[in-house]
Amino acid sequence: MAYFLQEAPGCFFRIGSRNPERGLIYGHHHPRFDIDDEGALPVGVAAVASVAMRYLNGE
Repeated sequence: MAYFLQEAPGCFFRIGSRNPERGLIYGHHHPRFDIDDEGALPVGVAAVASVAMRYLNGE
């Protein structure tokens, strides 16, 4: 990401996706990784949509 940001403005953020209650405990590069789509995806979509809306509104 650092190399991309040297060429164009941008940002990087992480959204937690672990959920030990559902057995989702592995890191992103582990072969058994799975995302908590019920918990993490709505947060990620809301964050990206909010950033896009603020950008489009000139904020």
